[in-house]
Amino acid sequence: MREACFTRPLTVALPEEVFRQIKEITDEKRISMAQWFRAVAEKALIEENKNRN
Repeated sequence: MREACFTRPLTVALPEEVFRQIKEITDEKRISMAQWFRAVAEKALIEENKNRN
């Protein structure tokens, strides 16, 4: 049986234009919007940790 990797849901409201741009990117890359957001969040956290040190 598979173990859940992602267990904490998050709902985010976006301006229509931002949503459209992200949808366009994820459609082109054939990835889910959730996958895209996880990658963006991870990059932002890496940058945040660099700035703190």
